[in-house]
Amino acid sequence: MVFEVVLIMAEKALTEAVGLFEEKMAQGRYKEAAKIREDHSLPLDMLRDAVTKEYSRVLGLGEYSLAADLAKEYSLSEKLIRDAASRSFQRKVDGEHYKAAAEYAKKFGLPPEMIREAAVQAFEKSMDYGLAKNAAEIAVSFELPDDMRIKAAEKAYSKFMDSGLYHKALKTAQQYELPEELVREAETKAKGRR
Repeated sequence: MVFEVVLIMAEKALTEAVGLFEEKMAQGRYKEAAKIREDHSLPLDMLRDAVTKEYSRVLGLGEYSLAADLAKEYSLSEKLIRDAASRSFQRKVDGEHYKAAAEYAKKFGLPPEMIREAAVQAFEKSMDYGLAKNAAEIAVSFELPDDMRIKAAEKAYSKFMDSGLYHKALKTAQQYELPEELVREAETKAKGRR
């Protein structure tokens, strides 16, 4: 008898917690919903309907990143995660936020060609704006071809040398594995500056 009462109370508390979770999700108060989930150790299968409903709602509003985050956090299907993530990726590319798009694609496991396409565009945009050091970092981060890394690093190196920033030029040459003669040239100039 006591066991049955305890069981009924536990079921009631669980049902109330799920209801509260669903309410917070519907209000878009995801952090509060997550805390309720954590505090009450709610199983994912009990929450899936509420999360799926909220996923559909935010996707319909064009909040693709939020939908992808929800789908990933609550282990919805891989198809739902990728659908929202792909839309968010495309929006970032359309807005010319190429580096953010590449990082996003990497985070959500989108196809490598999408990551590479955005990374190459981020690289080229940085080069066009004269941000060669940034372009070299992008080339390394996204494993772009060596000739791209070297092209950007050499341009950054030349800018530092022309500006008399020999220590920065040396560091760039070493970091991006530029030819040894460039390293020596920067070392020589840097020593002369002491």
